[in-house]
Amino acid sequence: MTTGRSLLAADEKLMPTRKMRADQQVAVIKAACMSTVPLGAVQLAETTGFPAKNCGLVPMFAVDTGLLVKAHRSTMYLPSRKGRAVARAFARSEEAGLEALRSVWRGQWFGRAMRERLGHGPVTREGLVAKLLLTARANVNRIRQAHVLLDLLVVVGMVVPCENGLLNWYDGAAYALEERSAPQALDVASAEASPEASGPQDTPVGDAPGDDTPLPSTSPQSEPEHASTGGAGLGMTEEHGSDGRRAAKVPDPRRASTTGPHPGPAVADDDLLALLLPPVLLADLTRLTEQEVIALHGHLRAVASLTAKLRGRPVS
Repeated sequence: MTTGRSLLAADEKLMPTRKMRADQQVAVIKAACMSTVPLGAVQLAETTGFPAKNCGLVPMFAVDTGLLVKAHRSTMYLPSRKGRAVARAFARSEEAGLEALRSVWRGQWFGRAMRERLGHGPVTREGLVAKLLLTARANVNRIRQAHVLLDLLVVVGMVVPCENGLLNWYDGAAYALEERSAPQALDVASAEASPEASGPQDTPVGDAPGDDTPLPSTSPQSEPEHASTGGAGLGMTEEHGSDGRRAAKVPDPRRASTTGPHPGPAVADDDLLALLLPPVLLADLTRLTEQEVIALHGHLRAVASLTAKLRGRPVS
């Protein structure tokens, strides 16, 4: 007998059947996990009340995600250790069972794909379906299966709808968690880490993976952030952490020139350069070529020489 897995290419991922609604498939998976004896399509149909031909299409996805194992016959299934843990959770309450399913599926390929795609905020349904197809290395002919898989994740609460019609990760977007953490309470090493290193990671442990590692907590008595002009007047800022150490940060390039007063300290004899020029940011200079930087140096030295003659003192 040809199975659903054998019909796929070697590198394609298995997705749930498109011939059954997502909420019905969750009911079939729940019944299969709570069984203490081997069961097949007929037994699942008797337990759930759904047609046997449809119930028989569900267990392969549960096997692929580690909830079921094959019994002595190829069409009969038993719950695995993970499946029995899910069954015990469902025995406590429906919400506990769905949470257990989320814990198991969070480490699967589709769970990692959704968490990665939703790491910076809500996404449209079409965007998530496209991400599932891309991760599964599936063609557009399996788009209905991708939609059912996304519905399955919504039913178990792994992906949640927003008021604006978008979908989001059940723990919330990564940027929302970061905004609730004050930057001055973070360690300097964490502040200098790349976004990829601080992004979400999946570490399933045992039968039921634990919760995600939380971001560093915010100290309620952390010092306010201080900013000062960089060493050469290039607009560099310094962030003061709770441990007293400082980490330099280059601001983003300015979108438009400012004409306000120079932010630096006042000088007794106002520098003509400070009066004529807005503050130069280091990020602005990085956009110049080597020849443009050399030309800029020559122009600035000429202006400095002119202002020095006006004040009657030599240029060092």
